[in-house]
Amino acid sequence: MLLSWTGWANRAVVVFTTNIHLTVVIATIAVNRFADEMMSRLGRRESNVTTAEAKPPTLQERVATRLADLTATERKVAEYLSAHPQEAAFSSAEELGRATGTSDASVVRTAKALGYDGLPGLKRSLQGHLQTLLTPASRLSASLESLGEGPESVLRATLRDHIEHLTMAEQLIDPDEFRRAAELIDAARETVICGFAGLDGVSEYIATHLTRIGHRARVATDTGYRLADRILLLGREDVVIVMAHNRLNREARTILDHCTEAGVPVILLTDTLGEALRDEVEVVLSTRMSRPGTFTSQAMVLIILEALTIAVAAHDRDRALSNTVRMNQLREQLNGYPLADETVLGLPRTAAPRSKPKRRSS
Repeated sequence: MLLSWTGWANRAVVVFTTNIHLTVVIATIAVNRFADEMMSRLGRRESNVTTAEAKPPTLQERVATRLADLTATERKVAEYLSAHPQEAAFSSAEELGRATGTSDASVVRTAKALGYDGLPGLKRSLQGHLQTLLTPASRLSASLESLGEGPESVLRATLRDHIEHLTMAEQLIDPDEFRRAAELIDAARETVICGFAGLDGVSEYIATHLTRIGHRARVATDTGYRLADRILLLGREDVVIVMAHNRLNREARTILDHCTEAGVPVILLTDTLGEALRDEVEVVLSTRMSRPGTFTSQAMVLIILEALTIAVAAHDRDRALSNTVRMNQLREQLNGYPLADETVLGLPRTAAPRSKPKRRSS
């Protein structure tokens, strides 16, 4: 089990500062991956008589037309997909199999029986349809409706969601893949972390902590021409971590292509792109990051990357400890006093404390 292995890692005596703030951030759910090409393949059929383009049948129309020809298991899956298009658009075959009480193979067979080229084709079609529906405003509305009213309800619902996602991650993340990712980082000359669309802060945070335990790490989160400078000298001795949710932006696509050409191993952290990019990366760590149709949370990304960092530290405990001790020594030199004194020392007040306003009696 993943958590049992990382639990072993946590027992390593490592001075490791983790100031985690689990926040739900707005990250645009991008579902327009190759939209023009997909519309050309799936949504446009030329007539032999006219040049008019026919609109492709919806998932619900396909289910209604083929329902009588499906097996009992396929019918069960098809009815679920028809009733839950958002979940179908952003869930893996394994997740859909669990939701329908069937299997991932049954989900794939059902997608083909409905006339798609498999589950990826079905998901692309649904994502194209949902693109106009899943605007930032609609995601905010969906999030607010699911979280309830009042700050207390929002807190409880958010925590429950993260607990559910953590439980799901334990089931979905392959322990062998996780171990391989930790080994790649541990052996790398340098780890380069690439996160875009709100993930630059997470990237910096993990790079800092990898450095503190003695592993060279930096980020490559620039966009445009400046990214070329960050990835130009990557080599086979390095490792790259790419974070991508529902699509690859131009920068991430360029990084993967460059790493393939240069022979650089890539660790992909994603929720829906694992199957599509499996042949282009060394390791896939795939799990659901947030509920389909709602805000994209980065909490799971942070937790998984922190687990990786702790696992790397546990693999070479002496190295992690010696570098952490040296870091503390440097901090003491910069502070001018031992870190142990920080609990009794404080900066002098520059102004008198402000008194709290008295409440008016009603």
